[in-house]
Amino acid sequence: AILDVYKRNGSSFGPINVAAAWNQLGKARATGSERASFFRQEKSVLLQLLQQTERAIPRLDARNIAGACYGMARLGFAPASATMRLLGAEAMARIEEFDAQGLANTAWAFATLGVRAPQLFDAITRESEQRIDSFNPQGLVNTAWAFAIVGTADRGALVKAVSARAAEMGLVVFSGEQRRQLH
Repeated sequence: AILDVYKRNGSSFGPINVAAAWNQLGKARATGSERASFFRQEKSVLLQLLQQTERAIPRLDARNIAGACYGMARLGFAPASATMRLLGAEAMARIEEFDAQGLANTAWAFATLGVRAPQLFDAITRESEQRIDSFNPQGLVNTAWAFAIVGTADRGALVKAVSARAAEMGLVVFSGEQRRQLH
């Protein structure tokens, strides 16, 4: 449905519309074969949306950057990797504007698509440590999972902060050995 709207009106989509389109596309649940068929049928439109997204990046706010990344990852659209790197660069420049959900969703999106962005993860680590009290349970899980998947440098302080916040919320807290086995 959203691609039909984009096909008719995409040229008038502003930055918020572009980010919202990815978010809506990511919400569509499809099996592997349905998704592959969708990508084949709509590849040219999706690539056009990627190009429009790249042009809109400087005008996206933190919420829309996170939403676009999250939608691309949920959609599982591999050609989005280059656009994700551009979104990641913009996210790093504006990392202080991200709320806890945006930090968690952005980390999750990059890990899900397998887009390497060590400097972005460094920035997310710093901001997450400072804002850990505003993370909800899903944000904690997404952040922990993302860092386990990307296997970046030591995140001891972040792991301790996530574990402490999880314990405050009454969530299961993993031992050091269990955390190492997440990946």
